[in-house]
Amino acid sequence: MDLSILLKGPFIVSVLKALRHGTLKTLFAIFAITFGISSIVFIIAAIDGSNLQAKKIINLLGPNSIFIRSGFGGKGTIRRMTYRLNMEDFRLVSKVIGVKSSAYMMLKKVNISVGDNNMKAYVVSAMKDFLTVFDYRIGVGRPFMKSEYIYAPKVCIIGTELSQELFGNKDPIGKSIRIAKTSFVIVGVFRKKGKLPSGRSLDNRAILPINSYRKFIEPEYKRFFAIKVKVRPDVSYDSIVQQIKKALLTNHAPDDFVVVTPETIRKFLNIFNITLSVYLGLVSVTALFIAGFVMSNIFSINVKVRAWEIGIRRALGASSSEILIQFLAEATLISLAGGLLGTVVGLLAIRFLMPMLNIPVVYPGMSYVAALVFSVATGLISAAIPARQAANWEPVRALRTRL
Repeated sequence: MDLSILLKGPFIVSVLKALRHGTLKTLFAIFAITFGISSIVFIIAAIDGSNLQAKKIINLLGPNSIFIRSGFGGKGTIRRMTYRLNMEDFRLVSKVIGVKSSAYMMLKKVNISVGDNNMKAYVVSAMKDFLTVFDYRIGVGRPFMKSEYIYAPKVCIIGTELSQELFGNKDPIGKSIRIAKTSFVIVGVFRKKGKLPSGRSLDNRAILPINSYRKFIEPEYKRFFAIKVKVRPDVSYDSIVQQIKKALLTNHAPDDFVVVTPETIRKFLNIFNITLSVYLGLVSVTALFIAGFVMSNIFSINVKVRAWEIGIRRALGASSSEILIQFLAEATLISLAGGLLGTVVGLLAIRFLMPMLNIPVVYPGMSYVAALVFSVATGLISAAIPARQAANWEPVRALRTRL
């Protein structure tokens, strides 16, 4: 098969004229391919983004760490959740053999202000070892001193986002901010931690020593939001998880708490990836199948409609391979147009839909390769039989057939 014909001007012109002649049918086929290809591009990006999200969450959780959060207990809601973890739970968890260190967290959303600059943000209590266990690293200033955990000083550590909101690019160390109804002096700014899977930022928080939190923010100390433990590297991580669950179940129902581990995160995101892949995969395969069906019918009709044209060309010396190449070239151009448009639509979906799903925005190169391969394959497979039929037309028979 001589493919050099593809580079000849008259051949290219004839291909473009043929596509323009059936504009409506060509556009319909392009749009069908576009829908399928955009779904494939989005699937690949969503899977890559979910894997990246899993790594970020696991890094946020910390190595050899277990996070225990108050559950809903079958009655609470996200906005009005009753904290169910208590001091007895903390003591039980801390006593599990293999637990290296542990800390609990209380938090409350309050008004934080500097002058006329006012905002709502979370205030977090910090018991001894809290900063270490919850992986808060000081970027500017200092951590709390031991005496500040015992007494109730009016000092705080804030996040980078909160610092930027209240002070801009100015150094906040030593300055005062008003938390609820009390003024606190900033002694440190912790390094950027990023966002939770829900999209909530961890960098717009203020941290107070535990007794300062109880005195000025929330006197309730019997129940709290979460416990985090770090496991010794020389013990079985899975065994510690099971022991912690068993200890908590002595005083609680299963839905009173949630134990989050790296394996929990991986399983959840794997289920999400599988669900998304199956759903969008069926959509994209269905769209490509419809596109292929449409293209196959378009080219079957074209073979009959253009029988006179085929007969003339064959009578003037065109070989059957040249006729075959022409129809396949037309199918390839339609497929490439659909693939290109589908890639653009897929990129727009990545840009605007993935943030709504709280998935990191990524643009994997594999999606572009998949778009090219699937679009061209759809076109060539769909046009193969009609193109072969056109190539096998006898000149005399073709000239006698004119619609």
